[in-house]
Amino acid sequence: MNLQDVYKKLAEDISYLVTAATENLKYDRTFRAQVIGTVKDGKCTISYKNKTYTARCRNPVSLNDAVWVCAPCNDWNSLYIQLSEIN
Repeated sequence: MNLQDVYKKLAEDISYLVTAATENLKYDRTFRAQVIGTVKDGKCTISYKNKTYTARCRNPVSLNDAVWVCAPCNDWNSLYIQLSEIN
């Protein structure tokens, strides 16, 4: 086995280990959605990829506003609106 083969095998092994170690990590996910309704107590209804979700919102939003939504640690039961876009 020559030195180039050793480097290639080492790179493959490192890539595999990094992929395996990060496979189950839960990252925040941010996405753009549209406000389709309001719910009391600081929550509103949003639409994302033809599905409806409830998200917390501190800032006032209006019907049909485009908003940026965060799913903290990819927890879709804890969605919150980060900001709304100005049309």
